[in-house]
Amino acid sequence: MLDAARRPILAAAVLAVLLRLPFLFTGLSTDEGGYAYVAQQWSRGARLYDTAWLDRPQGLLLTYRALLAIDDSGWAIRLGMVLAGAIITVALGAIGWLLAGRAVGNAAAWIYAVVGIAPHLEGITLNGELLAAVPSTVAIALAVFWWRRDASLWWLAGAGLLAGTALTMKQSGIDGIVVGVVIVLLARRGTGLLAAAGVFAAGVAAPLVASALHGLAVGWSYYWTALIGYQLSAMGGSGSNTGTRLTDLGRHAGDIALDLTVLVVVSLFGWRTFDRGGRWLLGAWLFAGFAGINLGGSYWPHYFVQPLPALVLLVAAAVVAVPSVRWRRALAAVVVLPTLGWLVALAVMSPSRRADTVPYDALAARDDRIAAVIRDSTTPDDRIYVLESEAYLYFAAQRQASYPYLWGKPIDKIPDALPRLRAMLNSPQRPALVVLDTPPDAVDPSGGIAADLAANYHLETVVEGVPILRAN
Repeated sequence: MLDAARRPILAAAVLAVLLRLPFLFTGLSTDEGGYAYVAQQWSRGARLYDTAWLDRPQGLLLTYRALLAIDDSGWAIRLGMVLAGAIITVALGAIGWLLAGRAVGNAAAWIYAVVGIAPHLEGITLNGELLAAVPSTVAIALAVFWWRRDASLWWLAGAGLLAGTALTMKQSGIDGIVVGVVIVLLARRGTGLLAAAGVFAAGVAAPLVASALHGLAVGWSYYWTALIGYQLSAMGGSGSNTGTRLTDLGRHAGDIALDLTVLVVVSLFGWRTFDRGGRWLLGAWLFAGFAGINLGGSYWPHYFVQPLPALVLLVAAAVVAVPSVRWRRALAAVVVLPTLGWLVALAVMSPSRRADTVPYDALAARDDRIAAVIRDSTTPDDRIYVLESEAYLYFAAQRQASYPYLWGKPIDKIPDALPRLRAMLNSPQRPALVVLDTPPDAVDPSGGIAADLAANYHLETVVEGVPILRAN
C-alpha cells in the first residue's frame, strides 16, 4: 500500500488530471497543430528541418509522434498535456518535501494541480514550455534527492539525462541544467565535486549528442539554421530588435498578468522558509525560467509557463509559513480561486461563449470547417498554403504545405523567406489552394504577394470570412 504520508501528493496528481480532462477534446492551438503536422510529415518520410521544417528540437517532435501513434487526431496531443500536469505536480511535491518539509511539498503539489492550468498562459495546451518543464522538474527532483539524501550518483546521472532531454523539447528548457549545476556546487567539494560534475555532465550530454548526430544525418546546415542560426542572424533586425520585443511584451502583458500577478506577489514571502541552499536553488530556477523567456524573444503568454513550478514552490512555502490556520486557508484560497473561478464559470456558460473563452477552441472549430472544405475540393496529393500562421489547418485538412515556414515569425526573420514565398506562388508547381487567413499586405507591405496572387489565383469560396483562392 502507498505510504499514507505520500497520499496527499498522489491525490493532488489525481486532481491535476481531473481538472485538465475537460480540455482533452477542445480545439488544438496553432502551435499544437503545426507541431502535429510536422511530426506527422516526418513519420511519413519527409526530411526534418528541410521539407518538414520546424524551429524546435527533436524531443518535442518525437513526443508528438508518440502521441499521434496512440491516435492521429487532436485528443491524443492533449493527453500529453494532462500527463504533463500530473507529472509536474508529483515532482514539485517531492522537491518541496525534500527542501522544506512535508507540508510545503503537499501544498506545492495541490497548488500546482490547480494554478498550473494557467488558462491565460495556455497551460492547457501541449506547448513546448510545458513539455520542457516535465523533464526539467523531474530532473530537479532527482538532483535534490541525491543532494539531500546523499544518494547514489545514479540519481544524479538520471537528473542529468532528463535535464538534457528538456533542452530537446525546447531550446529555452535550460532549467534542469542550471539548477543541476547549482546543486552539484552546493553538494560536493574537492574530488567529490569533480566526480559529481562529470556524472551530471555525461547525463546532460547523452540526449544532446544524440540530437546533434541526427542533425548531422539530416544536414547540419539545415539543423543549425532551424534551431539556432536564423534567430541569431535576426538579432537586431526589424523582426527581433528591442522595439519589436517590447511591442510583443506589451501586447501580451494583460494575459500574462492575469495568471502570474498573485503568484509573484505571494512568492516573495516564501523565500525565508528555505535554508541557504534552497534559496540558491530557487534563485537559479527562477533565473533559468526568465532567461528562457527572453531567449524566445516574442513573449507569447505560453513562454511564462516555464517559471511557474518554481513560483508555485515559493507560494506553497509562503502559505505554509502563515501561523494561523484561518489565514493560511485564506491565502491558499487567494492563490487558487482565480483559476477555480474560471473553471466554474466555464461550466455555466453557453456552448458558444465557452468556446470563445477556452484558448483556441473557437478558432480550431472555425479551422475544422475550413479544413472540411479544403478536403472536399482537393485530392490528397494537392498541396496548399495558408497565409501565414494558421498552421493547424495543414493538420486538420490532412494536406501538405508547399512552403516550409508555417508561422509568420520565420518569414519576418529569415532573409530569403519572403522571396521564396513569392517564387512559390509564381511557380508552375504552386499550391492548388491558398487560404488567406492573413491579408497579403500585412505579410508583404510592398504589395508583391498581393500582385502574385492576383496574377495566379482566383477566388473560389469564402468560409467563415476567410477567402480561399484556387490556382488559375
